[in-house]
Amino acid sequence: MGTLEIRKSNGKIYSFIRQKDLVCTPEEEVRQNFICKLVNDFGYPIELMAEEYSPDLKTRGVRSTRADIVIYENEEKKNNDYNAFIVVECKAEEVKIRLEDFYQGAEYAAKLRAQFLILHNSKETHFYAVDMEKAPNKRDAFTQIVTIPHYDDILDKKKIDAIKKQTKAFTREEFTKMLRTCHNIIRNNDKLSPEAAFDEISKILFMKIRYERDKNGSEVFTLKKYKQLEEDYEKYTRPTLKRQGVDLPYMQIMFNDTKDMISSN
Repeated sequence: MGTLEIRKSNGKIYSFIRQKDLVCTPEEEVRQNFICKLVNDFGYPIELMAEEYSPDLKTRGVRSTRADIVIYENEEKKNNDYNAFIVVECKAEEVKIRLEDFYQGAEYAAKLRAQFLILHNSKETHFYAVDMEKAPNKRDAFTQIVTIPHYDDILDKKKIDAIKKQTKAFTREEFTKMLRTCHNIIRNNDKLSPEAAFDEISKILFMKIRYERDKNGSEVFTLKKYKQLEEDYEKYTRPTLKRQGVDLPYMQIMFNDTKDMISSN
């Protein structure tokens, strides 16, 4: 399937998973937008997703719960109701993600034995890895991480394990150590003074913050992403700028945009 784009008309929004129009509520629009992102940015096929999925038995006395989006590793697991891979809980854009939402999503993920949980409201996206060795109803079974795997990587255990270790929280010691390492690399490789090396680190940090803020926290600014953006800039944008008398490398363009963002706030 190619790139997905939201389809809205006459108060309705199209569900690619259920293949029908639904009432376009604020929460439904957030959900359909995020489904497009899961397909376009992370490569997950629509055929491996389910919406409004209830993991509960339909028996008297059992409370029915419905997960907004469920993603499976393959068709066999989906068709046979085996363990899910990712569970997504969506909220309307104006609804702030609260602790109660985490516990609701965690309940769905636990019932479906999913490896990852996502909480999303279009302004915020929280990713969690699930420790399958711990009791699924315990808070410490969920660790906030920076992203989820791309569909192409779900069979690569090493990559999955590496992603689960990319935790969201940094201790002060970890952050200081990372900055010191980056500072030394820049200073030694580019033969810069300590002050100049620190200036370069500051530029990179501010550009990373701006990019991830623009993406509402739903995407991490990685080296791979930078190279992709730089390649597109060199191929499509820089030739046009040259004809207009502007010839700057992508890093400088990105930093200029970041400065403009900061000065306008």
